[in-house]
Amino acid sequence: MSELLAQIREKSIEAVHYADIKALYDLVEKHHSDLPDEMEQALYANILEISLELLTNALESKAKLSVFDEAQRYTLRALYEYAISHYSSQRFEEAKALFEVLEGTAEEESFVEAMKIHAAAAKEHIDIDTFIDEYCEIDDKLEDFYIKAFKKKAQKLLNKSKQTKASQ
Repeated sequence: MSELLAQIREKSIEAVHYADIKALYDLVEKHHSDLPDEMEQALYANILEISLELLTNALESKAKLSVFDEAQRYTLRALYEYAISHYSSQRFEEAKALFEVLEGTAEEESFVEAMKIHAAAAKEHIDIDTFIDEYCEIDDKLEDFYIKAFKKKAQKLLNKSKQTKASQ
C-alpha cells in the first residue's frame, strides 16, 4: 500500500471513530483519482453507515436535522444521495420511502418541500432522467447537494400525490 493510501486509510479510521461524515466526503473528493474502487466504496459505505446511525438517533430523540448545521447537513446529504441511488436504479418504492424519511426528519421547510416532490415522482415511477428534464430547474452547477428548484409541472405532481393520499 502506498504511503498516500495508508494516510487516507488512517484518516478514514479517525473520521469513522469521530463519526465525521464531512471528513470522509473530503477524503473521497480530494483523493478520488488516487483511490482504488474498493477503497472509495468502503469510504462511501462508512458515510452511509454513520448517516444511518445519526438518522436513527435523530428519530429516536424526535430531533429534526438542519441543513444549516454542518454535521447534520452532511448526514442529510448522504441520505439524499442514498435515496437518489435507489431512484436512479428504479427502485421507486425504496426511494419514495427514503425521501419520505428525509421529509419527516428535516427542519427546513424548503428541504421538506423538495423531498415531497421527489417522493411524489418516485411514487409515480417517473424515471430519474424524466424527473430532472421535465420537473426540475437545473443549471450547469447544482447550488446545493439536493435538487430544490422545480418547474410548475412539479407542483401539479405534488398536488396529485396529495389528492391520492387524501382519497385513500
